[in-house]
Amino acid sequence: MSKIADVYIRLSSKPQEKGLSKETQEEKCRKYCEKQGYIVRNIYYENKSAMTAHKRPVFEQMIAEQHKNKADVIISFCLNRLTRNPYDFEPLEILVDKYNMTIICLQDNLVITKPFKAHEKFLVRILTANAEFEVNHMNEIRKYGLIKRAQTGIRPSKLNYGYTKLKSGNVAIVPKQAEFVKRAYELYSTGKYSLSTLPDILFEEGLVYKLQKNGKIPKASLSSMLRSKFYTGKYDYPDCEGEIKGKYKAIISDELFNKVQLVLKGATSEKVVKHEFLYSNLLTFKGTSKLMTGDIKKGKYIYYTCKDDEGKYLCVNEEIINKELLSYLKEIRLSLIPKELVKEVLKEMLKPLKQELATLRGNISRKYHKELELHNTIDENEINDVELIEIEKALIDKTYSDLPLKIENLEKEIAEKTSLCEGVMTKRLVDVLSLLILKQKER
Repeated sequence: MSKIADVYIRLSSKPQEKGLSKETQEEKCRKYCEKQGYIVRNIYYENKSAMTAHKRPVFEQMIAEQHKNKADVIISFCLNRLTRNPYDFEPLEILVDKYNMTIICLQDNLVITKPFKAHEKFLVRILTANAEFEVNHMNEIRKYGLIKRAQTGIRPSKLNYGYTKLKSGNVAIVPKQAEFVKRAYELYSTGKYSLSTLPDILFEEGLVYKLQKNGKIPKASLSSMLRSKFYTGKYDYPDCEGEIKGKYKAIISDELFNKVQLVLKGATSEKVVKHEFLYSNLLTFKGTSKLMTGDIKKGKYIYYTCKDDEGKYLCVNEEIINKELLSYLKEIRLSLIPKELVKEVLKEMLKPLKQELATLRGNISRKYHKELELHNTIDENEINDVELIEIEKALIDKTYSDLPLKIENLEKEIAEKTSLCEGVMTKRLVDVLSLLILKQKER
């Protein structure tokens, strides 16, 4: 009767594919099986490193399946395809000793079968240790080469956004990307923007992040960008003492970089004030249709700015905008807006509050049923632990605490907002805007 064979094939890096490809390994293993009269049942293939134990799902799957429905033989092209560490060899050893299986490694001319004698185990462990040593040694050489290269001023890793590598190996600045980076640093250093709001502001200013289809930089990418010393013309590299001066031009100054780090850490000496601009996301420049962003000059004068097509900054004082808008809105009364539309807007505005109110009212019933359930459990099981019963009751009270007060406050808030909306609808639009402007000035 022909023996059943399972074949294991592994790759871990691109260079291996040149002389030890998946196809080469499979071909050699199949030819051997054909010659020996073995029936190939399964081909297990994965592209994973074997340096760390228990990190190869396909290998572990193969081992697990042998315990349920074992093959007679496991065949691999060579031992270092099966394992490069002693821990992953242990389950193979169990298959030989306990399940009477055979392990064959073609290239090593190695056949492991029962009885698996002590000197054979010793030899296999030496071969496994040697395979592990080869990889560790190559990694050390590679690491040494990377460190030496880093010390020359050329960082051996992917370049930051804003730079590109020329065919000569020199690093060049990409102007439009560099403008994006510099502006991101400038805006964030003011302390007025967060990592969540800054992407929108940059996009509104016409600064597009080329690595995203929507043109907006993701929050995580922005955070990484603002923390990268690489933009100052210097960088740190693992196992290198001190910072390294790069062979490329800086995009930002040390002063700006350090200021941004203080803001990121929340340790800036200046008090960070988030200002809500009255016309934020509402004004566009007629010539380019770009959104104008608010900025405070000398601590009290508000301007809205943007760039024209030539990259020049344009600005307008908020007082001028107020004056023009108020004169335009004098004759407009909010009462002219259809009542159906007002009701729809009010309904949408109150929706989250009413949902919360419905949940609180439902909690009254939920609390009652929780108490009833606890009471029934105590009666059915004749529980007499008074301290435990009190703890359970306290947990229910804590979960559904102050329900009447919360409901009353929420009902009051809904009534106040409804009344405010009705009152606003009797005014002129200019009066409402004037009130908003006055409140903003008070802030």
